[in-house]
Amino acid sequence: MRKKLLLAEIIILIVACTATSNNLLSVEEILQTNQYLLIAQQDGVTYIQRNVTRGICPLFMSKTKKSFHSDFRLVGIHLVRDPLARRPPLLMIIKDGKSHFSLQMLAPNVTEIFQNSGPSVASFYDKSQGFRIEIGHAEKIKTTLFDSTSHMLYIELFVPNKFKMLQYFVQNLFTNDIRLHRVGLYSQDSSSSRYDWEEDHYNKKFYYKEKVDNEIGLFEIPMGSLIRTAYEGEAGLKIGSLTWDGTLSGANGGAFYTVNTKRQGNTTTIDSSLVPTSLSAGFKCSVNRTSSEVPLFNKLVIVRNQDYCMLRDGSNYDADECAHEQRKFLGLESEGESIDIVKWLLVTCIIMFMIIILLFVYIYWLRSTFVSDYDRTHPNEYETEASLFVAKQRSFPSVYQDPALLDVSVDRWN
Repeated sequence: MRKKLLLAEIIILIVACTATSNNLLSVEEILQTNQYLLIAQQDGVTYIQRNVTRGICPLFMSKTKKSFHSDFRLVGIHLVRDPLARRPPLLMIIKDGKSHFSLQMLAPNVTEIFQNSGPSVASFYDKSQGFRIEIGHAEKIKTTLFDSTSHMLYIELFVPNKFKMLQYFVQNLFTNDIRLHRVGLYSQDSSSSRYDWEEDHYNKKFYYKEKVDNEIGLFEIPMGSLIRTAYEGEAGLKIGSLTWDGTLSGANGGAFYTVNTKRQGNTTTIDSSLVPTSLSAGFKCSVNRTSSEVPLFNKLVIVRNQDYCMLRDGSNYDADECAHEQRKFLGLESEGESIDIVKWLLVTCIIMFMIIILLFVYIYWLRSTFVSDYDRTHPNEYETEASLFVAKQRSFPSVYQDPALLDVSVDRWN
């Protein structure tokens, strides 16, 4: 009896665990695509992963690394997309040194990630690849933003109780002759209440947080209006609030990535979440690390769809085939085929109806245009007979009486 009860409890526990796991959204469901690369940058370590199994946390959310460098610190990683979709995307890395900051353009090394099913881990340190440019400055960098629509780079600086932002135009992207042109400096004697700025190069939007009426809301603005919002105070559009607390550390490619750290003694709990841009339910992962293992910089960039195919296929890239894969994943292929069938049936019915109408018109035209051979040989037979009768009636009225004057009554009594 006890064995049966124990077995029943185990079965119930397995069913409950399975139901809980099935309720969690997968990365594909959050992003609405299976063509994606998750590129997470934690200090100098880069995690690249695809095809994340449902119910299992991505590697960068379950395993963190800290890599410290005394000469500089990482302050920004940005996806650089070709607006004409002719070249695969690049990564823009911003490093802050003691007296200057550097901008480095790198082509993501994804050969291994597509050859193997497992995630790839790489490091940007001690690598001379990519183009690099250095700009001198005095203040410490707080955050960086890149506007892919105008190729503007924004650098917010750490200045106590002040807002200070530099704006640069990045010229000659996708070449080895990249140049930075300083466009403006925006400064005011009060700190901004808007924080956790992130960018989405696919939706061409910036996102930020702001506390309004004792509630932290999430706002969006179109790229191109950053200065009006961050410096001049123009309000953005509130889209809601995030389910889990934490620093907004990624918003590119269809999902919000948040990171929250809680320190207890020498142990730090890192709670990270991935939530769709619709702000519906996502999933959260937790990992415990020592304080020395917690990265100072933790950002996520998502590469998807056509950019993903360009990195995967290289010179064999086909935009139509890539779009076909996406439609097939979304289940739109069969729907599109049924729509085509209905469309052609409708066109066929319309054509048949027009043919029938034309046949009726043609038959009417034939009847009104042509007469029979008998009608041609006896053109006025009935009219001639009627004319002769009238003429005889007039000539011999006593013989051909008017039928209307004839007495047709019957004498019933005789």
